Amino acid sequence: ALHSAVRQVYSYPDYGYARLRSALASFYNLDPESVVPLNGAAEALTLALAALRPKAVVTVEPTFGDHGRSLQALGVAWASLQLRDTGGRFELDPGDACMLPPMLARGSLVLLSNPNNPTGSLAGRRDLERLASCLEDSIIVVDEAFMDLAPSGESLLGRAPPNVLVLRSLTKSLAVPGLRVGFIHSTEPGLLGALEAARQPWNVNSLADAVVAGVLESAAGEVRRHLERARLLVAEGVEALRAGFAGIGMRVYESRAPFVLVMHYPHRHPELNQRLSRAGVYVRDASTFHGLTPYHSRVSVRAPGDWGVVVEAFGRVVSGAALSEGSTGLHD
Repeated sequence: ALHSAVRQVYSYPDYGYARLRSALASFYNLDPESVVPLNGAAEALTLALAALRPKAVVTVEPTFGDHGRSLQALGVAWASLQLRDTGGRFELDPGDACMLPPMLARGSLVLLSNPNNPTGSLAGRRDLERLASCLEDSIIVVDEAFMDLAPSGESLLGRAPPNVLVLRSLTKSLAVPGLRVGFIHSTEPGLLGALEAARQPWNVNSLADAVVAGVLESAAGEVRRHLERARLLVAEGVEALRAGFAGIGMRVYESRAPFVLVMHYPHRHPELNQRLSRAGVYVRDASTFHGLTPYHSRVSVRAPGDWGVVVEAFGRVVSGAALSEGSTGLHD
């Protein structure tokens, strides 16, 4: 698909992205008019801020950290709601949102990821609908970047409340982070019109447009089978990692995403990664996520043969055993 699309770079993309919208809509069973194409999911925040001009932004934390940096750079008022750490999982309590002061509950943009990055928690559709009801005068952006890979999930695609925008990333689903393709979905024409009016011309490049549209048109069945296999692998990997980490005395949280969050007190970053790297293992230091600490790591689900290697490396750190230099090249 990439080879056949190379000639497209000599032309501007279709400004309306009719083919890309149609391919995305067909694959996800949506109306093409309900899809706004994006230059990767990361474009969603700047587009929503420009289109909707919220009074403030409320982020449900912990979550993707780039939002905070963007908001500070733009000088947008920012507040946060914290997911509840129950010891074994993180939970969204819509009641917390219902208690927001009026200055935040009205006219704000509320951002949350589902499944949550980095905790792996998954909020149910009823909780999200209650959240939308409590904040009916605000716009809620539900980032479903990892939903295609979630072993079980309740997507809002096609059935989002009127004040909810659903964000998707093909980067995760197709493992093509360099192509930068995503989309926003809404059931509300007014929101879609505002987003379209603020969208940068030709925001999705010709290669990404042609490749993703072409693959979804010509190989939709293969992509669906790939995602089915991926979900099975993720479910198996999450349980293997959870059992392995629990077996060496770490707190590991329930996850419905292709990663798990672990707490490894009293071993902290960056020293932890320095020691793990001797065995060729490197994990995501989760201390940069609001509400987490240097004692938290996000560990990705990789190939089955890697699960035991990662747990063994952690086990040797916990036990104080020496780690030999490794060449496994395992990275989060």
